[in-house]
Amino acid sequence: PQIDYWWLDRHPIEIEDKILKMIHQTNPRYSELDEEDQKEFNKRLVLYLEGIAFKAKGMEQDFDLPYDVKNMIAQIPITMTLRKKDFLLKDFERIIVYKHAFPSPLYKFLHTVETHAEDGLVIFALDHAEAAFFNPDQYYNVAWHAFADAFIKTYPNEAYPNIEEEDWTKAENALGFAKESILQTLGFESIDLMPVLITAYFVQKERFEIAAPIISKELDDIFLAR
Repeated sequence: PQIDYWWLDRHPIEIEDKILKMIHQTNPRYSELDEEDQKEFNKRLVLYLEGIAFKAKGMEQDFDLPYDVKNMIAQIPITMTLRKKDFLLKDFERIIVYKHAFPSPLYKFLHTVETHAEDGLVIFALDHAEAAFFNPDQYYNVAWHAFADAFIKTYPNEAYPNIEEEDWTKAENALGFAKESILQTLGFESIDLMPVLITAYFVQKERFEIAAPIISKELDDIFLAR
């Protein structure tokens, strides 16, 4: 794997047209990148798939995760870390995808998102994520939420906005979902607000800028500043 990664880093391959079409369709931030940034994005996407381990788990047995689904997932951390040297989020080297909501040893009830820096894990439910990628106005994207949480744990010293409980209203207005609906989707009675705001910042860019202009600019400094 290390040799393959080294070779791809020096000899980037072209991404398939169907993958690029999917990224344009599901990632509102990608189309805003200039040609140079898109080229870097595409290179990192290929390297991410080479450097990160994916495991797909069903209720009874593991299953193969299709290549296009891996790309759909991988575009999230690549988008978040385009201005970072560490785009692999090395504290999170394994992505585990369940078909549906799942229990775990730590949370024995059904939920759709979990991250563990100590074990290098990003875990989420694929059915919820896929629905949200193609219908962001109808479903909260648990995959973006999971990686937002992973990003915060990887970069805890960033100048994140100072937020209060009242800022939930801004997330609700941008996403179009009530707090209770988001909690129900995630499967928790309470959650940190920052991953929700970061999710809204990426998946509902224009509405988030209107609902939370100050927070949006502060997140620009984290995710867009060169």
